[in-house]
Amino acid sequence: MKKSKLYLFILIIIILILFTYKIYAPYTIQDFNAVNVRNMDLIKNNIDDEEYSFAVVGNIENSIAIFDNRILEKIKANNMDFILSTGNNLRDGDESKYRVFYRTLEKLNIPFLTAIGRREIGDGGNENFYKHFGPFYFSFQIDDSYFIFLDTTENTNLNWQQQWLQSELERAEEYEKKFVVMNKTPLKVESEYLKDEDEPGYIESESLRKFYQETFSSYNVDSVFSSNIGIFYQQEVGGVNYYVSGGAGGELIFDNQKSFYHYLLVNVSDSGVEVSVEQLENNPSVFSKFLVNIWVSLQSFFYANYINILLVLFIGLTIFYILHREINKEVDYYRDFAYANHEIKDQKLKIAMFTNNYFPVIGGVPISIQRLAKALRKRGHQVKIFAPEYKEETEDESNIIRCNSLYHYEEAGLAFPVTNIYSPQIKRDFQKEDFDLVHAHHPFWLGNKGRKLAEKFNLPLAFTYHTRLEKYSHYVPNILFMRKFFKNRLSHFLIKNFANNTDAVFAPTESTKEYLRNVGVSRFIKVMPTGIDFDYYDRPQEEIDALRDELIGEADHLLISVSRLSQEKNLYFLLEGIKKLKAKSDLNFKLIIIGSGSEKENIEDFINDNQLEKDIELIGAVDFREMAKYYLAADLFVFASTTETQGMVLLEAMAGYNPVVAVKSSGIDDVIENGYNGFKTEEDTEKWSSAVAKILTDSQNFEETAQNARKMAESSSIEQMAESAEELYYKILQLKKYQ
Repeated sequence: MKKSKLYLFILIIIILILFTYKIYAPYTIQDFNAVNVRNMDLIKNNIDDEEYSFAVVGNIENSIAIFDNRILEKIKANNMDFILSTGNNLRDGDESKYRVFYRTLEKLNIPFLTAIGRREIGDGGNENFYKHFGPFYFSFQIDDSYFIFLDTTENTNLNWQQQWLQSELERAEEYEKKFVVMNKTPLKVESEYLKDEDEPGYIESESLRKFYQETFSSYNVDSVFSSNIGIFYQQEVGGVNYYVSGGAGGELIFDNQKSFYHYLLVNVSDSGVEVSVEQLENNPSVFSKFLVNIWVSLQSFFYANYINILLVLFIGLTIFYILHREINKEVDYYRDFAYANHEIKDQKLKIAMFTNNYFPVIGGVPISIQRLAKALRKRGHQVKIFAPEYKEETEDESNIIRCNSLYHYEEAGLAFPVTNIYSPQIKRDFQKEDFDLVHAHHPFWLGNKGRKLAEKFNLPLAFTYHTRLEKYSHYVPNILFMRKFFKNRLSHFLIKNFANNTDAVFAPTESTKEYLRNVGVSRFIKVMPTGIDFDYYDRPQEEIDALRDELIGEADHLLISVSRLSQEKNLYFLLEGIKKLKAKSDLNFKLIIIGSGSEKENIEDFINDNQLEKDIELIGAVDFREMAKYYLAADLFVFASTTETQGMVLLEAMAGYNPVVAVKSSGIDDVIENGYNGFKTEEDTEKWSSAVAKILTDSQNFEETAQNARKMAESSSIEQMAESAEELYYKILQLKKYQ
């Protein structure tokens, strides 16, 4: 068993290392930017006479075997002053392909300039090209030569580029030699030279080809270099030499003698421009081309994607191992009745709670844990909370054991410290306290550390299912479909696997209990809503009135919503609902939204764009101990989130005599009874806004609904929560003792 766990641990560590590399790798190529701009300066500084030479390459396509290992060696041996590429340096525009090509450029000690090709822009590579190389079209001059690079990928406005080209050629008239570099050729190449009829490889528009040919002839351009076709082809039109050179590493064309690996050697001197074809030795025959194409494609693919391939391999091995372990694992699904005849001992317990987030971060989970711990301590139990170490400290750090953090992670506005769960200090702190049981509040990281310690010291383990992990999939890096895999499979597997390795599970509502059963949790599940701490609701009326006057302004009704300002909270539905409510009713209302998060600026933009500044105000974060005052000052709580496992914030609002209008979802459905303490509607702004209007316009029914809301909240106090938790703690203690 230990060997298999070690094997799984090693696989996971390898996957984490590979993921870390995927995230870190782009930052290792900080010098790979504005390559064209920097190399133009190098060329100008290095060439100070009229005689120089350069190489022209095309269709490299991340080739290692051909370009890196063979063509570059020949170019270096010929002592070229610089290299021009006609584009298609990569297989596609993915960041990883650019990163691989950066390794190629590192091998050069010769300045390199490139035009943009169709492959560079594939898979959304436009931004990558601009970042790593520079503008899509540009020009530069050395001595008596003028070079113009064009964009033939249709990313640049054609009229704009044509005007720019003509102005550049007018400026170039005083130069003796003029060169143009473009990916697609302005010649109609015969079909026998083409590999793919759907992608002719040249500029398809006859009028555009004619424009380029006439323009280049009228301004006496010497040579036009292009590629995009895997051949060598030369033709003179109107006194201009056109070269197609697409043999620097990409796939070759079968049954075509002009398709071979090569580059162009261009010598410039007083006597003119001399272009020669430098062909690689031992170019393949017709049959060999097929094998070479396969080899070049495979090598380029593996070289450019080896991290992704390794990730898939190790993830596959990990999944195989987990499936193999589950298949061979013996499970007894019958409850052990050995403890049934033993009385529960009324002892005071020492409880260790493990959580991935806690104060000073304000959120549902920290508040729920704080309330449970407070109520349990009132009943005489000792509770220690193992929580991450934050940059800031809370006012009261007693009974909190802070675990050292490796670093603070931030993604899309979600910030949390990543705890060093392998620190031996956690185990030492745990042993020192001599706990009776462990209560984990997350199915991974510190929650799993708590599970491991409970197993090691043979202590009972309880788990509270707080969070719908699948609703947070947008925080997962979207690598190799990991985001979709996490949302559809992995999140549910994590919860099921963790819950089935505990002694009992707390679910905040019947809906979440149903979910846990549906995903395959077989452990005992106790429904225990997070209780309301009514101590905070004992406020002087003058204090509440003063806050209401400050918030409501000239409105008649004060609406309140409390939520983290983030994508998963469905806030734009809430805003659209308020917009519709304003448009279709005469109600004079104001909505305050309490909370902070990554979507704040976007929400502010929505409010301004829809002229809702007088109707909606973002309050920001509020200390959880002050929240009751805001609920008591408000009239109605409105909510749109569909990610809640329970309606904790709804119950808090109800404790302040606020009826609730919310969107139907798990957690919400258990808290709201239509017409009794509020309304729950489908995710439809028309129905939702109608429910808000209905409850605000019926003053008599409103008062009754507000009182019912308070009654509902009073049935969920922290004292009742502590009693439920204590009952289950004793049960699993007996089970552990007598099994």
